[in-house]
Amino acid sequence: MSFTNNNFTLDIFSSRLYFLLFVLIFYSCSPTIILLDNKPDLVDSGYEFYVNRNVKKANSNPNNPNILINACKSLTLHSFGFTMEKADRMVMTDYNDSMELYAKANSSFSEAVNYGDQSLSIKFTNYKDWISGISDEKPIFKKDDIFFLYWTAGAYGGAIKSSKGDPNWIIQLPKIGKLLEAAIEIDPNWNRGSLLGAMISYTMIRHDAPNDKELVAKEFFKNALKASNNLDIVLTFQCTSFICIEFKSLWVL
Repeated sequence: MSFTNNNFTLDIFSSRLYFLLFVLIFYSCSPTIILLDNKPDLVDSGYEFYVNRNVKKANSNPNNPNILINACKSLTLHSFGFTMEKADRMVMTDYNDSMELYAKANSSFSEAVNYGDQSLSIKFTNYKDWISGISDEKPIFKKDDIFFLYWTAGAYGGAIKSSKGDPNWIIQLPKIGKLLEAAIEIDPNWNRGSLLGAMISYTMIRHDAPNDKELVAKEFFKNALKASNNLDIVLTFQCTSFICIEFKSLWVL
């Protein structure tokens, strides 16, 4: 894949958000705080241009799963990194405007979910029945499909969070688990432990969470750090922030 200088910079920015995605789904901490504090309009408009280009390509190529999943990824990253971040910051000072931003984010996440689901449906004819629970027959996913599973799960997570409790989205929560667990079965250490990092937040809010969910989440955290060779400082910072708030006496880092 080739990039212009600007697009290459944007793709680097995207990749730096990988490990943070599922922390962003359920908690307000964001990797874009520094960017938004300094050049918010410039960064937002630049990345939005990149997103719109990918969406346009997806709409022109509705049967190309690779193009569809790139649109899913772009929409998900932009909605978490900018729209949701702005809404989270504004909610205490301007509730009505923040709700409008959440609604805007939800619309983008919903579009991302459609692109993700469509990309997997093209690759696997039984995907729709499996993800919706109609059938227990899981598609035969391979390592190349992890990227599709991960970003589709991220889109679902964003749609659920931005819905602000809409039951039509809340009931979709188990789909995140199905997508992540299917990917982990293939390669738990994919992308330096991104899947394991994603499972930290999912474990804490899943509908069928175990009684010892804190310990299970802690184990995911340790394994994610191990998969990244203990070099992912961003994951450590984000999870430590979460741990300090929620489990002060339990977690020892």
